Amino acid sequence: MITLETEDLLARQAATAFGCAPDALIAFVKRRENHVFRVADGGSEWALKLHRPGYRTDREIESEALVCELMAAAGVRVPSPIRSQSGSHIAHVSSGRETYQATLQQWVPDARPIGDSAQVYLGGRGPDGSTLRELGRLIALMHRCAERTGTPEGYERPAWDAEGLVGDRPLWGRASELPSLDDAARQLLRTAEERLAEDLAALGRSSKAFGPIHGDLTMENILRDKAGLIVIDFDDMGEGWYLFDLATASFFFTNHPEAEGMIRHVVAGYTAERPLGPEDALAWHPLLLARALTYLGWSVERPDEQATAFHLGELLPRVAAAARNYLATGRTGWPDLPLRL
Repeated sequence: MITLETEDLLARQAATAFGCAPDALIAFVKRRENHVFRVADGGSEWALKLHRPGYRTDREIESEALVCELMAAAGVRVPSPIRSQSGSHIAHVSSGRETYQATLQQWVPDARPIGDSAQVYLGGRGPDGSTLRELGRLIALMHRCAERTGTPEGYERPAWDAEGLVGDRPLWGRASELPSLDDAARQLLRTAEERLAEDLAALGRSSKAFGPIHGDLTMENILRDKAGLIVIDFDDMGEGWYLFDLATASFFFTNHPEAEGMIRHVVAGYTAERPLGPEDALAWHPLLLARALTYLGWSVERPDEQATAFHLGELLPRVAAAARNYLATGRTGWPDLPLRL
């Protein structure tokens, strides 16, 4: 891990590469998968990201920026990516021992997440119906843009397909490899992964069903400001089933006492802009369970993260129950996709 002093020096190197003044104000914001800073210069503000080394190739990061530009051009509210003085969306900065990729994008002032996923999952107050419908509409606009524009030239991103979700080397790890599982739980999750691998591989991948998606549409990645909702953090975007974004946006509602109503609001907003059909209803439970398993898989190599404690303590028992239901019935026991609104 780099020191705070080195981190600050890298952030200033990166800001300068994007044309910011040497005396620009740079403030640390958060450190998780990446290191994020807020840069203020000449009355403008930007979000500066130092990417985790080795997580994304330059081409993958460029692809993310190009997709965001396409969405912004189509009227979807996303932070605008900034090009460096060299014309690239990426600046390379070095600590002397390691080189980091840095990107810069528009800072969204006076914006807050629409909810806290963990609190809502545990039954706490969630977004109101109007916000949930607005969220569904925003997701539909993203998918409509993706369906129309496809992928930009030179596009390269990992896929949230059967292999990326529950294959031998899934993007976020295998839930069945959690060290804390007993033999019975490990076998249950392994069997669910194997069944899902078959079921997901059978899903259609037409341009109406499969294309560039956000991949991580939790409430923390949807901000509200005075102008409405805006989507941030495309770090995990890639090709996948459009329904997977809806499953992600809905997953943390599944344990809430008002789960059915909350999901109904999201879907109502979505279908006002983009239709869903019987094939989506069939894909709903496989994708919802696959989404749930990714959170457990994410925790395999992150035993000390606060989110891991939540995943093991709160998600694991319920995901295990959903896996048993799915293996027995093809349904998770969580709310169905509501097509009749």
